[in-house]
Amino acid sequence: MSLLLLVFLFAFVYYVLNSYYKKVRKFNKDQLDGPKPIPVFGNLIQLGDKPHYTLTEMHKTYGEIFRVWMGDCYSVVVSSPSIIREMYIDKFDSFVDRPTTPSFRFFSADHRSLSLGNGEYWKRNKTIVANAMTKTKMKHIYALFDVQVSELISSMQSFCDSSQPFPPRRYAQRFTMNSMLKYIFNDQMPPISENQDQQSRMSKLIEPVEELFKYLSSAKLADFLDILSTPFYYYLSMTNTCLPKIKNFIREEYNEHLKTIDRENPRDLMDLLICEIGSDTEDIEVVIGVCVDMLAAGTDTVSGTIEWMMLLMANHPDIQEKVYNEIHTVIGDRKIELSDRNQTPYTLALIKEVVRYHPIGPFGLPRVCTQDVHIQGHFIPKGAQILPNFRGLYQNPKHWDHPEEFNPIRFIGTKCDAFIPFSVGPRNCVGQTLGWDELYLGISNILQKFKISSTDGKPIDETELWGLTLHPPLFKVNLQSR
Repeated sequence: MSLLLLVFLFAFVYYVLNSYYKKVRKFNKDQLDGPKPIPVFGNLIQLGDKPHYTLTEMHKTYGEIFRVWMGDCYSVVVSSPSIIREMYIDKFDSFVDRPTTPSFRFFSADHRSLSLGNGEYWKRNKTIVANAMTKTKMKHIYALFDVQVSELISSMQSFCDSSQPFPPRRYAQRFTMNSMLKYIFNDQMPPISENQDQQSRMSKLIEPVEELFKYLSSAKLADFLDILSTPFYYYLSMTNTCLPKIKNFIREEYNEHLKTIDRENPRDLMDLLICEIGSDTEDIEVVIGVCVDMLAAGTDTVSGTIEWMMLLMANHPDIQEKVYNEIHTVIGDRKIELSDRNQTPYTLALIKEVVRYHPIGPFGLPRVCTQDVHIQGHFIPKGAQILPNFRGLYQNPKHWDHPEEFNPIRFIGTKCDAFIPFSVGPRNCVGQTLGWDELYLGISNILQKFKISSTDGKPIDETELWGLTLHPPLFKVNLQSR
């Protein structure tokens, strides 16, 4: 027993010392500076429970590009638009892939999806989805969004008529979820106010999707410690139930679509993907992976931005009135359409300022450096995780006048190179046009119909709670009909 204990202690001490040496050694004269790491955990403990705040503060000390050790993961934090563009455009081939963490491997079927795919899988999927999402093929699908906007406005009107405080998160999530379900499957969940969740086929997605969002809302230590990587991957494979449920549902939808598809008149994204990809066994998995990506990425980001918009309008009633006055003057009382966008520049500026002021994805999805490379004199080693610090970028006075102020005017008549909410380069967000359109339709119609205010007359807490996407603490608002 004592010999086993001695061997264990020796192995443990060796692991700790080797971990520390790996993190503090000098390996290149141009290597990046950063905070001092500790053995095993690196800088994870220093980052705390709000790493987006901590890393933004660190950028003031270490500059627009610096390194942190997230466990065993050497991570490069970038708050410079020119460096991000050099990485993601000029030297794209060195920064095209995603990190191979256990969570990413599991949720992408070993990196064979779109958003988390690597190598030839990503290239193929990006081409297929881009072809399926051309304006010509998508034009008739946009009409589906109008129905979702009307249902959201109707739900809000019910709260307004009954003088009940309105909970933005729940209804914003249902609005974006139904928009994506209509877009992907030409189907939707029942309205929240109706007790029909258990009777709807789409209601089978409610619980697993909520579980998926909950999982993605927090970082997992095992993703950053090499010694735990393989066990954690198999742990996810055996215990995670939300992803298999979502995939099984999508597989059922796929089979139903195959029976009724009209290739000359596709009804939704599923039809378009079947037309572009085919129906072989391997193709089915590609379609399922793309649909999971679109459902996850297209729901939480847009709903979170709408939630932040409602909070900020309650906290900035003067700006809310300016948006309403523009809409009332230009459009009047009729329903707002995408064709009205160019006539409402202040409304567009408001949406961009919401995205800048409280970026829903503080770091986007990370990339990994696939070979040793120099960027503007800085050495980036092979295997480094790349984290664009959008929050730090958007709060940097070097790129923005008074970045701490919420002011949509900054986006009127100007184009800022530091504003890159959907990333840049060949691997930017394939659904960004769809996202902007959904935000415009949702936000403009809400502000046309309602005046938003806090329930107690005090400013609402704007603390950004950490996760893959940033949300405020749960809140409610009062609504007044316009």
